[in-house]
Amino acid sequence: MRSVAVVVAILVLGLCAAPAARVSAVSAQSATPAACPTTTEEENAAIARRWHEDVVNGADLDVLDEIAADDVVHHAGTFPDGVGRDAVKGVLGALLTGFPDVRHSIDQVITQDDFVVIRWTARGTHSGAFQGYAPTGKPVTWTGINIFRIACGRIAEEWSEVDGLGRLQQLGVLATPTP
Repeated sequence: MRSVAVVVAILVLGLCAAPAARVSAVSAQSATPAACPTTTEEENAAIARRWHEDVVNGADLDVLDEIAADDVVHHAGTFPDGVGRDAVKGVLGALLTGFPDVRHSIDQVITQDDFVVIRWTARGTHSGAFQGYAPTGKPVTWTGINIFRIACGRIAEEWSEVDGLGRLQQLGVLATPTP
């Protein structure tokens, strides 16, 4: 099972990196201004981990001001895509409103150049309005994968894919399909 997750993450990373390679022959780090700090894969992983550990688990949206670029592009699987830190704060703020006790546990981290892939598991209680659904009080668990592109020591772009259907089924707002 673990090897399957690694293969899937590598494939996803390859798919995300492939279009970028066609646009420019240089990486995001080497295309940035000389004053822009370059980062190692380990530093990139630490920046991406802060999204989960400090922003989500710490319920501190202001950390985004430190780790995300002003014009960060957020591709959200269960929300509309957005550009800019305020858009990201809106999405993560909605999550923290709906699940104030949400905790992300990081299950796996994969790095390659300017990209970081994090596979995670979330647990929380639906005690606030979320995506148009009134609080149910139900505890839920869901999984997700985030892919981060780091440039100049900040998150420049992020893709988020979560098991939103499973989350809604656990809340009891959608029926579980039968074969």
